[in-house]
Amino acid sequence: MIMTKQKSCRRAWLLLAGCLLAMGMTGCKDKGRIVEPKEGPAHLVIPQPVWELGLVSLEEGMIQRDVLMINDGSEPLVIDSIEPFCSCIRAEYPERPIRPGHGGRLKVFLNIGAVPSGDFVRSVMVHSNGGSIEVELTGTRE
Repeated sequence: MIMTKQKSCRRAWLLLAGCLLAMGMTGCKDKGRIVEPKEGPAHLVIPQPVWELGLVSLEEGMIQRDVLMINDGSEPLVIDSIEPFCSCIRAEYPERPIRPGHGGRLKVFLNIGAVPSGDFVRSVMVHSNGGSIEVELTGTRE
């Protein structure tokens, strides 16, 4: 009876190891893919285009937000340029094309010292071969 339990445990362990290996091998094929690409040209998607900063103070200086960009098309996505609303905001984007189904990070920087007191909306326009999308940072400066 002890042998039977050992064999049963061993079979379960081998089955589990086989499943994990199979999942790992299929995951390596498209490592890092976020979405299933759609047929057609590159297409820029920004799931969170508006960032509410709330109440910010002058002491915060430079505020940074990392914005996820996704290419849900079937061709590589190339960011052509970033058009800032004013000199108080800038962005850095990946120079490499974003592969179909994958994502990239847009780093948006806001110099809060250059923003007047009160409510504000500052934005950058992201231009790519997959369309253009505006990213906004909003809030209130003390």
